[in-house]
Amino acid sequence: MVYDVIRGAAFFFLSVLSAEELARWEASNAARGNGIEVVRAPASGWTIDAGGFARLASSEDYYQRSSFRIRISKDIPGPAWLAAEYLDTGYGLIELSPPVTQSRQWGVARVNTGKVRRSVFLLDAIKPASEFRLFGLTHLRSLSLTGSEPAREPAPLVEPAVALTRPMQLVTTAGADAPRPEGLPEALAALRNQLPLVRALGFNGVESYVKWDFVERSPGVFDWSFYDAVVDEIEKHGLQWFPLLIVGSAYTLPDWYHDSAENAGFVCLEHRMRNDIQTIFSDNQVKYVRRFLGEFGKHYGGRRGLLGIRLGPSGNYGEAQYPARGDWGYRGQPIHTHIGYWAADPRASVSFRHWLRQRYATVEDLNRSWGDRFPSFDQVQTFLPVTAATRRKRIDFADWYMGAMSEWCAKWAQWAREALPHTVIHQSSGGWGPIEIGTDYTHQARTMAALKGGIRLTNEADNYADNFAITRMASSAARFYGAQLGYEPGGFGSVRGVMARLYNCLTNGGEHLFYYHPNLTANDQALQAWVKTASLLDRRAKPVVDVATFYPDTSIKLDDEVIRYRFGGIFLAIARELRSAFDHDFVSEQMIEDGALEKYKVLVFTWGHITEQKIAERIRRWVEAGGTVIYPERPRGLLETVEGDRSQSDRWRRGETGKGRVIFFSGDTIPGDQYARFVRKELLAMDGLDPQTRRGLRIAKPAGVYWSVLEGGRIALLNFSDEEAGVRFEGKALRLAPYAVVVE
Repeated sequence: MVYDVIRGAAFFFLSVLSAEELARWEASNAARGNGIEVVRAPASGWTIDAGGFARLASSEDYYQRSSFRIRISKDIPGPAWLAAEYLDTGYGLIELSPPVTQSRQWGVARVNTGKVRRSVFLLDAIKPASEFRLFGLTHLRSLSLTGSEPAREPAPLVEPAVALTRPMQLVTTAGADAPRPEGLPEALAALRNQLPLVRALGFNGVESYVKWDFVERSPGVFDWSFYDAVVDEIEKHGLQWFPLLIVGSAYTLPDWYHDSAENAGFVCLEHRMRNDIQTIFSDNQVKYVRRFLGEFGKHYGGRRGLLGIRLGPSGNYGEAQYPARGDWGYRGQPIHTHIGYWAADPRASVSFRHWLRQRYATVEDLNRSWGDRFPSFDQVQTFLPVTAATRRKRIDFADWYMGAMSEWCAKWAQWAREALPHTVIHQSSGGWGPIEIGTDYTHQARTMAALKGGIRLTNEADNYADNFAITRMASSAARFYGAQLGYEPGGFGSVRGVMARLYNCLTNGGEHLFYYHPNLTANDQALQAWVKTASLLDRRAKPVVDVATFYPDTSIKLDDEVIRYRFGGIFLAIARELRSAFDHDFVSEQMIEDGALEKYKVLVFTWGHITEQKIAERIRRWVEAGGTVIYPERPRGLLETVEGDRSQSDRWRRGETGKGRVIFFSGDTIPGDQYARFVRKELLAMDGLDPQTRRGLRIAKPAGVYWSVLEGGRIALLNFSDEEAGVRFEGKALRLAPYAVVVE
């Protein structure tokens, strides 16, 4: 009887709104909301726990999030403030859908204080039966709508959940960018909302774009106030800034430059159409780039809040490449862009002719190599490579085209180093290797190593095997030449990608790891996995690798299907299959010329049978000194030079290998799993491999589990599958959870 009276009194109290409240819902009396209902529905299942909180079940779908589904039954003219009272347990970013701007929300960073906190969203007029979804919460106590603004409660700054003892650059975004300088208040609001979570997760760097048009709004007059305010806010939270500096991309052009005669955009060979991304074949932008970098160095070079910089020398988004995809045009206008050859403007042909004059003593020499009849170099124009009638003509175009981008990026890096002599500098290396993209990973690694800088790979996906294939050329070159390594996703990422990328960095000795904040906050599993696993980055190390896969630079230049078509090309498809069986590096032809083969015991060929004579000769000498080559005979046949010389392959066939061996595989390398099993079997039978490599080869595991031996002897394992996996090695049995990383 007494209990019923108390329960009735509680119900009465909870049902009556305060003077300022327009509607209310309490988890402790969920069935009796006053103007607000929290609906149970798919991906919105919740129960009341012992503490009186509505506890939301996390989604088990990597591509779908759980949320509290809110229905408001009243007609509220607005403005109105929606306040969500919650238990701050775990980590997350609370988000409302339909969304409100950053300046109309606060208290949205969940930082595991264990206290009851409140997030608030300012709404306009609300119609009856309006629905909202609240993401990023697990324990909800109440919802209320008020006609006046509640007190603002800033998110507390807590000790990071991840605190590495071996510092590295852990960088993320936090909403610091804006389409125009007038968007500064919104950018600062985003930073205030998100930086407490960034800090709590252990990140030490925050990225934003530094755009030319934001700072040099009239020629020679620089205004850094937008970025000063951004850095001030970052520093208030005990964090540092890692900006991307962009000058030539279309969306960064100041009006005064865009409207001038100096504006010289790329023109594609496919359609003869122009865009506003500044062509690297013109010197018009050189003085502006150098001035911009110099002024940035003067303003920020001595600031403690600067963790490092990333260079944006070209491309759509500010990467070390030609225009590819993307629709970021000048002032939001449409832009003609695609993966293709951006060498149709007259300056490109001038550059090409200059390159050819340095390569060929006379036009007659050129004609003999190309099978052409040019009366002089002045008649040579750029062309689509597929139209070349001879191998050498196509290779010459590719060498010039990629070399021009490499030289431009090297100049950018040198100018940046002059402006910032003591700052961490990373080049932005994107794409996956096609000639059209123009990114020569070997050249960039070598250039940045000479400047004591690094390369940040901007191309990782949500899949580990893909990430390995499209980043291994760059990471192999960076480790060989001594450049720092950094990693960035190319876009979407679930917990699968978060863990795949962490493992990629861990097993390559990376010094820089970047996530877009939605990679972590826009799915229900990633943050927990990050907090649980990120401390393993203290064990990051270079891998112990005895096996190199021949990176077929020349064949890539001659045949699009090697790396351009069929989901990244046949070469990368086979490389992914090999990675499931064992760890391996890529070794490019330039690396071979620079002596990289001496690091390896085995060289595996996959797809691409044409190379330059000098590279074939280096491989021959390496084999005769004791190296082992594994070579597939089908479907492309034996190794030959650009000129068609197969004499080296013939010698191998006759067993003329000196102290080394050449092992031929008679099957087909497509789709690659059969070839991977063959190579692993041959490796297991070899003497002379590093004992650590042999440890890895003897691991019994499913195909979705990957291993890497780190310097020092530890074995790092990744279970990249939806199922728990059993692993056995050296008498030990391990069970790996889905998408788990373990360092033995």
